[in-house]
Amino acid sequence: LWFVDLNAPDPYYVLPIMSGATFLVMMELGKKQMLASSPEHGELMLNFFRGMSLLIIPVSTTFPTAVLCYWTANNSFSLVQSVALQNDSVKKMCGIWEMPKPVPGMETNQKGIMDMFQESLEKQRKAQADKVKERIEMHNAAIEKKKKDRRRAKK
Repeated sequence: LWFVDLNAPDPYYVLPIMSGATFLVMMELGKKQMLASSPEHGELMLNFFRGMSLLIIPVSTTFPTAVLCYWTANNSFSLVQSVALQNDSVKKMCGIWEMPKPVPGMETNQKGIMDMFQESLEKQRKAQADKVKERIEMHNAAIEKKKKDRRRAKK
């Protein structure tokens, strides 16, 4: 191998390029599922990951060779797995069924990322308000109990 120290960066930039390239190929192989899972945002996500695969090359040139060996090996194994699982005979052998087709005329409830974020914030606010209300009710109940206990003690 061309590198002797796993703590030093790759002097010839082979591993950063291979790491970025294998990640890009992974994204291209999985784009069908990505676009199907989110028709609204799939293309945006795909373009983001394409950009990340190119951006990781200059960023990772200073990374230790050990990290890049791991990334490249992991991406390579994932590529083999992706290719194998896209083969119909392998899917059949493993008992993996095709994704169901959408029902014609059925509405898809696709929310934008901002809608999902706002909904999540609203749920958190409501849960926090419920907790505060519960704590206040528990506090008030404890005070009422103490008052009753004092009244009984006086009698």
